[in-house]
Amino acid sequence: MLEFNDVSKGEKSRTYLFSDGKTLRVENVARLCVRPSGGHRLETADGRKIIVNAGWLAIEIEADAWSF
Repeated sequence: MLEFNDVSKGEKSRTYLFSDGKTLRVENVARLCVRPSGGHRLETADGRKIIVNAGWLAIEIEADAWSF
């Protein structure tokens, strides 16, 4: 079963950085599930579901404080 953490209170956006120089920016992330593989499943405030495969180098999080 997937376990999601609520990150809606503090995160404004997340930007994933990849080794090929590409980035993926996701705004208004409400829930986050971190998989054992390192992949992330995101759900946005408007209900979009996004899977970010493992392999990213870093995440830049725009937030007032750490989510959890």
